[in-house]
Amino acid sequence: MELRVVDPKTLLDNPENPRTSAPNVEADRRLAHNIKVVGLLQAPLVRELPDGQLMIVAGHRRRRACVLAKMREMHVIVTSADEKLDGLAAGSENIIREAMTQSEQWRFVDKARRDKSHTDAQIARALMVTPAYLKRLSLLAGLHEPILHAIDLGRGPDFNDLKVIAAAPVEEQRAAWAEMFEDMVEDAADPAEYRLNAEDPEDIVPWRELARFLKQTRYMAVDARFDEAMAKACGVVWTEDLFAEGGKDNRFTEDGSAYAAAQEQWLTDCLPEGGVKLEVGEYERAATPEGYLRLQHWMEAEETDVMGYFLNPNTLKIDEILLRLKEEEEQEVATSPRSIAPANVAAPKERAAISGTGLTMLGLIRTQALHAALDKVVEDVDPWDLVAALLLALGGKNVTVHTPEREPYGQMSRQETALATLFPEGVLIRDPALLRQEAVSVLKNIANCTVSQHSGSGVTAQLMGLLFDADAQMPNMAFDDFLKCFSKPGIMEAGKGLNLLPRNTGKEMRTAIMAHVGSDGRWVPEQAGFGPAAESWKVKLAAMERTAEKLASFETAEDGDDETGEFDHLVPVEEELYGPELEEPDEAESIPLETPDAGEAPESEGAEDDTADLKDALLAQAGEVLSPDDTDPGARAAIKAHLDSHLEVVRIAA
Repeated sequence: MELRVVDPKTLLDNPENPRTSAPNVEADRRLAHNIKVVGLLQAPLVRELPDGQLMIVAGHRRRRACVLAKMREMHVIVTSADEKLDGLAAGSENIIREAMTQSEQWRFVDKARRDKSHTDAQIARALMVTPAYLKRLSLLAGLHEPILHAIDLGRGPDFNDLKVIAAAPVEEQRAAWAEMFEDMVEDAADPAEYRLNAEDPEDIVPWRELARFLKQTRYMAVDARFDEAMAKACGVVWTEDLFAEGGKDNRFTEDGSAYAAAQEQWLTDCLPEGGVKLEVGEYERAATPEGYLRLQHWMEAEETDVMGYFLNPNTLKIDEILLRLKEEEEQEVATSPRSIAPANVAAPKERAAISGTGLTMLGLIRTQALHAALDKVVEDVDPWDLVAALLLALGGKNVTVHTPEREPYGQMSRQETALATLFPEGVLIRDPALLRQEAVSVLKNIANCTVSQHSGSGVTAQLMGLLFDADAQMPNMAFDDFLKCFSKPGIMEAGKGLNLLPRNTGKEMRTAIMAHVGSDGRWVPEQAGFGPAAESWKVKLAAMERTAEKLASFETAEDGDDETGEFDHLVPVEEELYGPELEEPDEAESIPLETPDAGEAPESEGAEDDTADLKDALLAQAGEVLSPDDTDPGARAAIKAHLDSHLEVVRIAA
């Protein structure tokens, strides 16, 4: 290695540079400005060629920035390492670099201020960031360490919540964090020091609730819908504002969590008759429930309108929205398979009873139970049950039928292996034991209960579990890893099902359930077994039947079925052409009409004009059926087919 001072313009580009994309001019200018302020921090790596010129191994961007900074000299490191390693050096130098996390950036800025007495202007110029970015970094100074860890994982709060949290004392942040994650830590562990699991993307923080807990906002009694009894039950303690205007209710509380809980309790228990409770969906807006229409300001009110109530997450007030029940026809159109209007689905407000991790674990356990049930009946399974099971397996979401045009897989699948065993010479080997064995092996290969949109079988595999009593093969689910996947309300409900007394925390209830069941006992919660599959299957069948009925109605409309009466007013066109009693001419009579002799004049010089007039009349009739804003493709296709048939008659008659 040798350090030299050279003119940056004399350095040669490396033809093997791994960066082949066009340089970012703006980024190069920022780097050039940074070099002017703090100098070149790392000299480029170069290699001396036989003719004495220097070629860049790593540092093309630094060289460009030095040229933009109008530097006449720059330091370079001339390498003497094996030339074969130049490509690896250039590639690794670009790939292994990793930017500092936000908390690391803040600690650097804080140290630069305290130890080096640098001003914000100097730091902003050196880091090439805006003063607003430095201000945002400054918010991290007052955060609890686990919160900084969550931010570094990319699961931090938005800027508004961050401002509220950072404004609260660290001790209050610590106490709120401990209360939020008391059920997530092991024995003797401090919940205030709980850190999110980097490997579990669903381990997140409800930042809005944390900010609400820490925000010093006054929630007034005059805005509350709940009464004193409900306030006491939810822990709301009122404080009198002695400096407010007299003669008014000036009570307030700063406990946003208790206030919100009381408002939610009112929505649950005291909703006015006919009122509809609304869920808060995306962007913190009330989601319109299915079957209802939100009234706009220009719509006139009706007696049948109802009021929707929801808890505004920003003000914690109960806001009201006027709703109208949709007509039955509108609801059918909204659920039609041809409708492209997006459904307004409210995001779940509370944590699910079992987390995604728990559902994944449950899917694997169900699969093992199903396979164990299949193994148990492999020797004497009823043939008809086996046929039904095979049909269920082939109807699973994870089964795909490949056409002959597709490229074959590199090796035989389990299904192909089974077929090769049963049909070695193209003729079935009629061995019942062999048939059962291979059929069960194919079922085990296809059917599974895993939670996956691409490879899971869905409800059909769970129905198969009911068919073969896979519930009997389910293991004891009262173990800590699975019980941790329950939310606090979910674990309390599970304990209630075992007739256990309520506990203060979810952790205590988990311990109580495991002690109640014991190591030799067996407990499977209702939602973990195969029983719920029957109801899910009925719902799916009902949805399939509704879709089939809709498609059948569209096909009937496209065929122009006279029984529907939808296009009855277009029928008299034939009577206009031939008269009411005119019979359809046979083939021999119709031939002269199709191709008249070349030298013969048409029977009527105005026939062509009459045809055009009739076509216009038909189109006018279609306009009466199909309004300009009607976009139903089924109706348009039906009318087009009907018009085409009549126009063909017109053409023949002409």
